[in-house]
Amino acid sequence: MAQPSGDKSESMPTEPGISEALAPAQKLTHDRKLIVASNRGPLYFSENHSGQLTPKRDSSRSTEMFDPLVTIPIHWVAGAVGSADRQAADTQSDESGVLRSAVLPNDWTVRFVSPPRRVHHKFYNVICNPLLWFMLHRSWSPTFTPNIGSQEHDAWEKGYRAVNESFAANISEAASTDEFALICRDYQLMLVPGIVRSQHPDAVIHQSFETPWPWPNDFEVLPTEWRVELLESLLAADVLSFPTTRDADAFVACVSSNLEIPTGSYDSHANTYELAGRKVRLNVSPPSVRSSKFAEVTEFPQTKRFVEDLDDDNYAHTFVTVDRAEPHKNIIRSINAYGDLLKQNQELSETTRFLLFLTPGPAHISAYKRLSDEIRRSARRINEKYRHSNPVKVYEESNFYRSVAALSIYDTLVSVPLVDGTSRSVLDGPLVNTRNGGMILSENSAASGLFADNVSVVSFADTQAISDAMASAISESPQEREDNSTAIRAEIASMNPDQEIDHIIQSLAE
Repeated sequence: MAQPSGDKSESMPTEPGISEALAPAQKLTHDRKLIVASNRGPLYFSENHSGQLTPKRDSSRSTEMFDPLVTIPIHWVAGAVGSADRQAADTQSDESGVLRSAVLPNDWTVRFVSPPRRVHHKFYNVICNPLLWFMLHRSWSPTFTPNIGSQEHDAWEKGYRAVNESFAANISEAASTDEFALICRDYQLMLVPGIVRSQHPDAVIHQSFETPWPWPNDFEVLPTEWRVELLESLLAADVLSFPTTRDADAFVACVSSNLEIPTGSYDSHANTYELAGRKVRLNVSPPSVRSSKFAEVTEFPQTKRFVEDLDDDNYAHTFVTVDRAEPHKNIIRSINAYGDLLKQNQELSETTRFLLFLTPGPAHISAYKRLSDEIRRSARRINEKYRHSNPVKVYEESNFYRSVAALSIYDTLVSVPLVDGTSRSVLDGPLVNTRNGGMILSENSAASGLFADNVSVVSFADTQAISDAMASAISESPQEREDNSTAIRAEIASMNPDQEIDHIIQSLAE
């Protein structure tokens, strides 16, 4: 479920270059196949007006990060996300289930995992989203939710486990009789490492997470047997990568709370478990940043039109949030904090504004409908007090170009989640912003550690602190703003866009 800031764009520029991952990847694939398993792969299909299937390259960062390896043979095992993918899997795969496409590098192949619709429903709509996603992002209220009954237990066995078994079967088919290295992506496939390890003891397995990892009190919303199954599977990998050190520590705490691990099996200095004659390394993944050429998106005609629409000299300060409308994003508190700011300084309703660009969540999940309603109510309460200016504007849509336009014109970017990985907008914003924009980040955002000296860091529940940070942003001197913005941009510029894939390949090669 992790998403880019806005919708996907096939036009986003990429920057060719020699990645540090290339040489070790060539060495790694000299005697092993490289297999990547992910819920969403590098290829998807849509139907054109005549009903023909059209292949398209997925441009989300989770697949874009593999672009430095375009000359390396990669065997992808990916979920058939939509009906067009399912149709392509049935009609365009060869007799062994392999699909090739001109939109992919010559040496890349894809195997679509296409379970029956009912099985996929149980996998994705009952277990992955919302149950696991909400658990990972601290979005349940354990006093009341979730309620895990017979429907959820059935969906775990016949949906989540069944789809993970299908992925493992396709991985085995892709490997054939060859040795292989497996890169397995994110929370939808947490049972894959254990299944693959039982079938291929010599496989090299890397499992990575873009989501946070929960602490034991949040993990305990899942049934005991599910927790044990997940942890034992993940410990069958050779490398586990998490967004932050805090997430790796949370994983260790969950293992200690839920599994009987031999004393001394965990080396806290090396961040490794030694189990069944293998070492399992816990890594922290470097943040996934875009190439500097991402800034060229602001020159696209579509983006320029939105910039012209949003740019307004009548406002001295513009607060902006660009994100998905998710419960853990804490959007309602940020709106309420802005309302508190205006209550204390009513004149700011004329000179400031808060623009929120929110990609809607899945419509079939009631929690997202309730969240959307409450976001609109919170905005409406403020706007009714200041009818002459309507300082809060909420855009609920998936519009990549408007999102980039918003990032280019913010004076302060507001991102105060309960818990999160590194927000896409926080890393994208400084690349395109034209106003020496600052940031207000929650201490539970992975990005707060990157920019702590140059942004306002607040507690997610402290609306007073968020409101005070907004007031400070407005009163900040131009020189302070420029200094902080320059430091943030320099920090991002120092990050190699290929560093995440470099890190993964180096870990596998070692």
